[in-house]
Amino acid sequence: MGAFNVNMDAAIALTAKLERINRSAFPVAVRQTLNDAAFTTKKMVPKVAAQKFTTRQKNFFKAFTIVNKAEGYNVNRMVAETGINSNKPRGTKVAVGLEQQEKGGTVMGRKFVPHNKARVSGSFHKKVSKLNLLTSLKYGTPKSRIKGSNIILIKKGSKGTLFRVRNLKTKTKLTPLYTYRRTKKSRVDSRPFVSPSATFARSKMLEYYKKNAEFQFKRALK
Repeated sequence: MGAFNVNMDAAIALTAKLERINRSAFPVAVRQTLNDAAFTTKKMVPKVAAQKFTTRQKNFFKAFTIVNKAEGYNVNRMVAETGINSNKPRGTKVAVGLEQQEKGGTVMGRKFVPHNKARVSGSFHKKVSKLNLLTSLKYGTPKSRIKGSNIILIKKGSKGTLFRVRNLKTKTKLTPLYTYRRTKKSRVDSRPFVSPSATFARSKMLEYYKKNAEFQFKRALK
């Protein structure tokens, strides 16, 4: 999120005034400013991510984004952080994957990637339907079919496609459900969503500082 300079020209008068009120007014105003910026970053992350990713779970980024608030009264040690919660179920894997998306790198994906035909209503923006969940599919190959299953995997080299086979009156219909690849690793380009959110929050910090300073001034007059 970056540092906030309380001695910049636009803030120095407020800083001096806060320091004259009492011992806690200045650090409390700084602490709340950092926390306001951290929560603004958290709020912006899902909005920025929605512009860069197809999010099929509506609250995915909101659920995994957390804030560690600034604490104490030593302004030189105050830090407020916004990041991905690695302590949630699947959190470590999600955190590593999203870090690679932010900076670019290699992510661990899946050998089977769903086709749109496997999704609800055939829509790229929706989840895989229960009927087509990979965990419920038993598949063979064209030469080694599984009894009672109409799912086959057709490979070509290191790639392939998982099909549902339907025998019609005049022809056989193959519906692609998943694309297969031998490796789980994928190279991804940088698609930052946390840093733009933090940049926006940083642009609001002087506004937050003024608001929090004003609160301390009013509190001192009571």
